[in-house]
Amino acid sequence: MNTHFTAEFLQNLVRKRENRGFTLIELLVVVIMVGVLAAISLPMLLQQIAKGRQAEARATLGAMNRAQMAYRYEKTVFGQIQDLPMKIPSPGQYYSFANDGTPDATYGAQKALALPDYDNDIKNYASASGQSASGGYNAVLCEDDTPIQDNVTTANAAGVVSCVDGIDLK
Repeated sequence: MNTHFTAEFLQNLVRKRENRGFTLIELLVVVIMVGVLAAISLPMLLQQIAKGRQAEARATLGAMNRAQMAYRYEKTVFGQIQDLPMKIPSPGQYYSFANDGTPDATYGAQKALALPDYDNDIKNYASASGQSASGGYNAVLCEDDTPIQDNVTTANAAGVVSCVDGIDLK
């Protein structure tokens, strides 16, 4: 009976040693691995935040282009932003919207400029709608190359609109 008790006691001691937990080195390795993963994923997260903010400009300028075409169809001239048949936020949450030049019978252009708090974080945009001599409507949406640049513009060549500076987002 005494040997049985001794064997049980030794097995119990072995089990207690198995359940001691993690060593300091194991915990440090895990913390370092989590830190490396966070350092890798943080820039990606910040890019996604900027893209989400830029969606305001893309959506609003796209709607403005369609409203410009509808306005041109009814009034025979492209309109100022305040004349368009849509509510335009002034300013929006991240952008302010403005006319880019004076609209005429063949061309109307708008810009979305980042508000001062976001000026170096998100890109500026420009859009334009035009009507060619054949009567067809066309539109363009342009994005600055980087958030620091503020030179995105559009051009009109006989009612055919295009990006001068920046990236064409057709």
